[in-house]
Amino acid sequence: MFNRIIANSERYLFYIVEEVERRGMPMEIALIPVIESTYNPLIKSNSQTAGLWQFQPETGRIFGLVQNVWHDDRRDIVASTQAALDYLQYLYQKFDNWKLAIAAYNLGEGAVSKALSRNIHKGRSENFYDLNLPIDAKHYVYKLLAVKDIIVNSKKYGVQIRPIANRPYFDQIKIHEPIDISLVTRLANISEVEFNALNPAYNRYVIKVSDAPRTLLLPKINKEIFLRNLETYQDPRVSWQIYRVKKGENINEIADRHCTTVRQLKAINGIARHKNITLGQKILVPHDVTENQADDIARKKKQLQNYQSNVYVVKKGDTLYEIAKRYGTTVDQIKSWNDSDENLSIGQKLVIVKS
Repeated sequence: MFNRIIANSERYLFYIVEEVERRGMPMEIALIPVIESTYNPLIKSNSQTAGLWQFQPETGRIFGLVQNVWHDDRRDIVASTQAALDYLQYLYQKFDNWKLAIAAYNLGEGAVSKALSRNIHKGRSENFYDLNLPIDAKHYVYKLLAVKDIIVNSKKYGVQIRPIANRPYFDQIKIHEPIDISLVTRLANISEVEFNALNPAYNRYVIKVSDAPRTLLLPKINKEIFLRNLETYQDPRVSWQIYRVKKGENINEIADRHCTTVRQLKAINGIARHKNITLGQKILVPHDVTENQADDIARKKKQLQNYQSNVYVVKKGDTLYEIAKRYGTTVDQIKSWNDSDENLSIGQKLVIVKS
């Protein structure tokens, strides 16, 4: 279990440890994501919490973590870490005790304040161990201390912990214009899995840039590759935009208007096969196309009208050649159906047409 958690943390731990050290905070703070999320920023929770530090929506907003249709900064590695450390320092200033601050991070500062006030009112100890806190909140602190103890004394407990490289894993890049995520992975020469691990905040296929630039994380070895390729890239950087469904519209009309197919719209937006769109719903649609592009897309749609098609989800190890062979078609045909090149990413959806 420890090695699984360590493997999860490899991309992030150096950055978090450096930030904790820079602020002069106890190093145990860097282990809080072990308890909160097993160092998995994409962990699914039964509650509304999200990210390495498992922020609640409201607490996240208080500490500047934007949550919208484009991105959820509670899952952003840098933004959520800065917010979590800000919050913990605020709690430490309030309680003047790190165990109380950490308990308040888990339980809420109001509940810890009340427990502290009760003890003060009754003339009892203000020590963390003597407070009448819910057992889960106490166990939260105990777990953190236990994890620290196991790591520091791993030999004593017979635990072999794999080492982590003592160097930065990623670099930060400021993005000033919107860009497709698929284009980022292509220009940086990284997989979609790697992109999502470093940039788990993004909810859509596009990095949306509004008033302030967005921060993009890339492996250190890929940063210069990306910047060099981006500088020479001349084509449009965005192929999708948000569209709000209007009264009386259906998905067929929207697909026709934007020169795409219902199947593609549903695949891109994660809409189930038998589900309908609703008034006011925000969906991704292709950017407005030129007249020549529209004619070309319309011609392709017409060619496919008498055919059935399936959506194939790319798996680890897949190649276009193997997929084409499996479906009795050609690599060029699959590329034509999907307007794509030969680069595949895990989870990518490909339309496969059958006569």
